[in-house]
Amino acid sequence: MIGIANTGEGKTAAFLIPLINKMILHPNEKVLVVIPTRELALQIDEEFMGFARGLGIYSVLLVGGASINMQIERLRRKVRMVIGTPGRIKDLIERGELDLSGFKNLVLDEADRMLDMGFVGDMREILGAMPVEKQALFFSATLSAEVRRLCGDFLRDPVSVTVKSRDTSGSVEQSV
Repeated sequence: MIGIANTGEGKTAAFLIPLINKMILHPNEKVLVVIPTRELALQIDEEFMGFARGLGIYSVLLVGGASINMQIERLRRKVRMVIGTPGRIKDLIERGELDLSGFKNLVLDEADRMLDMGFVGDMREILGAMPVEKQALFFSATLSAEVRRLCGDFLRDPVSVTVKSRDTSGSVEQSV
């Protein structure tokens, strides 16, 4: 699936809730979420922990600037949700600490930003380490030619969902 929506449209909940449900129904399911920055990775991990609290499903956050030894220790606890940045994920694969052969679910969030930041090679390497048969969800604010090419390389007959947001009309009263 390819999801196109602006920041703040609820993409994180849109992929986390169904994937958590999938992990509940299928105890062997594992999910890899790849994000371009540590700040976004931290936000997604916090949301995951909120949604998964009390369900016995755990995550590990793999980002630079944090202790790699602690991340390796958490990986060895058989977590089922791996959330991280391309550089740290690739580093842990190269060290033999992260085996993606059992991960059949992939979320690539902010795909356009990852390409802008030069992560295309890392992304290809990470995706190549995963099973050919997998559920892949690519999210982006835009669908540039480069993002479309990446999707073409790794997705088979993807469904595209676009959420266009506009400002609320001035004649509509809003209250929260």
